[in-house]
Amino acid sequence: MTTARRIGKALAVGVACGLVALIPALAEDTKGKWQFGFGLSYFATTDYIRSNSDIAIATSVAGDTSGLPSVGSVDDRPDENMLNEPTIADDFRLDFNASYGLTRWLALEVAAGYMKSSVGDIEYYVDDRKKFIGTGAAASPIDVDLRPGQNEVNLRNNFCGETRDKICYGYTDGGDQSIKSNLFIPVGEITEIPVMLSALVRFRPESPLDPYIGLGIGYIYTDLALGDEFQTRSDEVTSLHVAVESRGEYTSQNSRPSDKTAPPPGFTPAPLTAEVSSGFEYHIVGGVDYYLSDRVSMYVDARYLWSDTAVDITIDDAHQVRMGALDLGKLQTFSVGSAASPSLWEDQGFGNCGSLCASDGLFATEDGNGNGTIDPGFGEGAGNLYFFPAGPNPNRTDGFWDDPALAVRVESCPACNNGAFDTEDVNGNRIMDRYLLWGVDVCTQTGAASNPICTPEDLSPLSTQHVWPAGCSINPVASPSVVGEGCPPTPAASGLGAAATGVDDQADIYLIQGGKISLGGFSLGVGVKFTF
Repeated sequence: MTTARRIGKALAVGVACGLVALIPALAEDTKGKWQFGFGLSYFATTDYIRSNSDIAIATSVAGDTSGLPSVGSVDDRPDENMLNEPTIADDFRLDFNASYGLTRWLALEVAAGYMKSSVGDIEYYVDDRKKFIGTGAAASPIDVDLRPGQNEVNLRNNFCGETRDKICYGYTDGGDQSIKSNLFIPVGEITEIPVMLSALVRFRPESPLDPYIGLGIGYIYTDLALGDEFQTRSDEVTSLHVAVESRGEYTSQNSRPSDKTAPPPGFTPAPLTAEVSSGFEYHIVGGVDYYLSDRVSMYVDARYLWSDTAVDITIDDAHQVRMGALDLGKLQTFSVGSAASPSLWEDQGFGNCGSLCASDGLFATEDGNGNGTIDPGFGEGAGNLYFFPAGPNPNRTDGFWDDPALAVRVESCPACNNGAFDTEDVNGNRIMDRYLLWGVDVCTQTGAASNPICTPEDLSPLSTQHVWPAGCSINPVASPSVVGEGCPPTPAASGLGAAATGVDDQADIYLIQGGKISLGGFSLGVGVKFTF
């Protein structure tokens, strides 16, 4: 850019000096003669991408109801984005030309140019939505030894994780947070080399001041080098998991974006791309030659160029998208087992029961009367195991299995006659749950410092914090209003191994602008020609 401007200034100075020191100009007839020239022009691309940032969607068509219709929705971006017009930046172009006079009035010209210019900037709007999570210990510290009696019940109440050996924390919903970024991303740098064939008609072939007009056809050779920031954002787009996407631009009442959806956990969009191909152009020419001598002339040349060749910027193969991206938050919840799976998470047996209890689809317990304790007076704790169906009792609102007479079968387990509370009911809610939900605060895990969603304030010197998600009845059932079976299974999330989702996830909004920028435009140039 700097070099081109210096050349332009030097050329302008040279033209001025030549005109000042002008000797009497000579008329020149170019019939049967060659002219070779070079110069510098300033090229302005006339096409650009219009923003949709000021769009508002009405609930009805004006005139269908009395008064003005109400606004149903508006574009997420600030209205001042309308001032941004992504295009190919105006810049200087080096020009070379050669022409041959077929007659006094008509000449054929071949011209070529060379220009490098920047492309951009496109809108890249992000609404990063997160849910603030507050955590705290669920209970006072307790003895972690697996001893019989109340300590074991406390252990079930206050410990988390699939193996029930992690301290459990509760969390509170601190509400949603929204961090908006209204960015403008440069696309890259384009190189244009137009080669043009023109027919020129001269009006004063024997005058020192010889104006001309013409028209012609040509071909534009192009190359587009994408910028580092553009490629970084392209990688970011392909890392998203999108739940729903609106594709296209609002251009009229009958031209609205279409939706692209996929089952959970959504889809991964195609990258942000920008491409340009070489192609034909058409142009008109107007200019004037001023002869300093019979062999040297100065020229001023103006051209308007049309071309179907364009820089094509797409996001997920569309020219503009509004994506709702699944953002895995700081609190991740995991499910063990599922309602449809024959492998039930509490159907694992226990040390004194062995293969007699595991994987039989029944809930084995010594608590025949279902009150949550061992009652020797009722014959409990003497090695008798009662087997009930998995899940809650359909005949009770609280779901308890509490009557030995309702057991599917009763087995004697001499090794269970140990005074301990032997049961498959790991979480102590008196129901064999088909699934269990438990959570982890990922910002307290090893390596959290390198996790981009964790801020320095999130990092804890404590060990990994396990939590029960809010609203899930994981603790032992204390009243008929608390029903067992935990919470419903969660959808699988890519890259997490187990079935998992982020309870604090909010759908982030990505609104990215693309479109086509035609290479057509207007140029105005000056230069020198030599006649032979």
